[in-house]
Amino acid sequence: MHPIQNVVLAALWAVTAWRLPAAVREAKQRSAWIAFASMAAANTLAHPAVESPFNEVTGINNLATLTRNLIGILGFSAFVQFVVSVARPRAIRSSRRLLTVCGFVGAFGLVFLFAVTPRPRNVENFFEAYTGRPLGTAYCCVFLGYVGVSTVIATCLFTGYSRHTEDAWLRAGLRLLGTGTAIGTLYTIFCAARMLTRLAHQPFVTNDHTAAAVAHIIQDTAIALIVVGSSIPACGVLRRTLGDRRTLRRLRPLWSALTDAVPDVILEAPVPRCSRIRLLRQIIEIHDAMLVLACYAPPQLHEQAHSRAAQVLQDEEGRAALAQALWLRAACEAKHAGAQPSAHSVEERTAHPEHLAFDFGSEVARVQQLCDAYNSPTAEAFAREHRLEHA
Repeated sequence: MHPIQNVVLAALWAVTAWRLPAAVREAKQRSAWIAFASMAAANTLAHPAVESPFNEVTGINNLATLTRNLIGILGFSAFVQFVVSVARPRAIRSSRRLLTVCGFVGAFGLVFLFAVTPRPRNVENFFEAYTGRPLGTAYCCVFLGYVGVSTVIATCLFTGYSRHTEDAWLRAGLRLLGTGTAIGTLYTIFCAARMLTRLAHQPFVTNDHTAAAVAHIIQDTAIALIVVGSSIPACGVLRRTLGDRRTLRRLRPLWSALTDAVPDVILEAPVPRCSRIRLLRQIIEIHDAMLVLACYAPPQLHEQAHSRAAQVLQDEEGRAALAQALWLRAACEAKHAGAQPSAHSVEERTAHPEHLAFDFGSEVARVQQLCDAYNSPTAEAFAREHRLEHA
């Protein structure tokens, strides 16, 4: 086996192992895992070190070829089901029934043609040895036809869905997946054309050795693009998760300060594992605490905060964040000191929790700016001055 094929095989098993935990947790991820596990198993059976012993142990000539082709049908059925679940989730039930029927028909056709094809001995390459004969060509065409139809469907769905997604990582992954399946279609057309010309005893565009090498290159390229394309969206999710965790840590000082003053705003529900949901919950609790603390900030405190912020910063956005941080910190001090809520508190404009989903990134950036301002020396000095005034 060529070194490139060894690399592709290792990548397939790596992706299969990587996707296993997700397949155990979520049912919708199992079809993708089955697809990659099938491709990895089929390519492993094609390895000379596995194929020859397998045929010898079973005593059936070229049984490894039939086994890996049947595994291939299972894998492509699962792959198409995965594509449908991503691009056309409403059609998953009807497509599952259709794919099951087509898979059984294709598998039965392969088993039948394999059984009736004379196989007096084991051959190194079943396709090369038997494609010049009607039964052998029919067997190969059944398998290639199934693969070709599957890749055409996958290419159409991937390409169409990539035009409508807004996530850059997902869009890039879908386009690579669509390119990979399109090259897979090219592979089936190339192999089918070569087999039919051999059956008709007509010369192909190149000799057998070169054609076999080209077929392997096309196949390995398609598999590599599918592996990379399926991994890119997951990398995007990982990047977003790491970013959410960094933001959680960055907002922790502000959240701790506000919820320490107003502990009742902390939700009693268990803390979720998803970083994005945890971050959303943290921001909601920050906003809830701000609404409560606004009652401890009388109008003159707001005026003093805006005046101090105007002296320190010229940027309007930064000045607004600093002014809010100043009265928030002073309000926290007043709440800890046992002050009573003010009947004439000023309500400042804050994003309401139900609006966060519309522009979550902007809201996170705004709260991060507020957190930095809250923990600045200016806010600390302002709170100290306010504390001395009321001592």
